[in-house]
Amino acid sequence: MAFSSLVRKGTRTVPLLLATAGIGIGVAVVAGMADAGTTTPAEPAAPRNPFLAEVAAQIDLPARAWTASGTHTARGYTTEAAETISVEGMKADCDNINLNKKLAADFRSDVFGPGVKGFFYKCRRISPDSNKYWFTISSADHAQIDKLCDPHTRYPVVHDEQHDTYWIDEPFTCTRRADPS
Repeated sequence: MAFSSLVRKGTRTVPLLLATAGIGIGVAVVAGMADAGTTTPAEPAAPRNPFLAEVAAQIDLPARAWTASGTHTARGYTTEAAETISVEGMKADCDNINLNKKLAADFRSDVFGPGVKGFFYKCRRISPDSNKYWFTISSADHAQIDKLCDPHTRYPVVHDEQHDTYWIDEPFTCTRRADPS
């Protein structure tokens, strides 16, 4: 998947060592929810935990947002032509996700536009050419979450500089969605 690079298509990502902190980021991701018509970021969420409050402030997490969780697969290649699988890049990406977790402050803005916050916390190689990822993604714009969960959404090839891998993201399978409370 195209989200483990520290800089990917202008997406700022923050590695998290949550195991060390002894807390779950899910609180920060669902701490904010948004009105159906809200398309501009609301005030940042203010979780009670100082660590989560700092993460929320750094990524401009809206106080209220729509959230979706589920799984997704991606294939990594050695070139943009997507002809040869990048075995090393795919392994490194999974290792990185599983060790550090990833929090993307502006996930796949090339597809969704600005403001989508992504948290990726588990990766498994499921075949020689595919990784499976577990995610929770949040946005103040309901339409962005609808697009994320739409199986017909297409994702252009994106380059991951950290692992020198070109990724083709496959549609996201949203198994749980949360509306603003």
